Amino acid sequence: MSDESIDESGGQDVSGAQGAHPLPDEDWWLDRPNSIALIIKLLVAAGVIVVLADLSYEKHGEFHFREWFGFDAVFGFAAYVFLIVTAKGWRKIVMRGEDYYD
Repeated sequence: MSDESIDESGGQDVSGAQGAHPLPDEDWWLDRPNSIALIIKLLVAAGVIVVLADLSYEKHGEFHFREWFGFDAVFGFAAYVFLIVTAKGWRKIVMRGEDYYD
């Protein structure tokens, strides 16, 4: 590494680095409502495809309910929702004030 690539603070020079964060006045693709709508549509389509793929094979579950149509998708979604709700509740219990370390 040459001396030109290091600034005075000892860090690397990132002035010409690719992939730097956009400037505040630049429009980022996730700030556009159309991009968010597209992401939601793609996620819904992927979910529908995964559930419909459940029809393409014969299931042999260890328990009878594992053979139900769409069980894995519904169980996964329910587990995800449970984790999020539990985490939000847990945060209220263990969160400390902003000035805790002051």
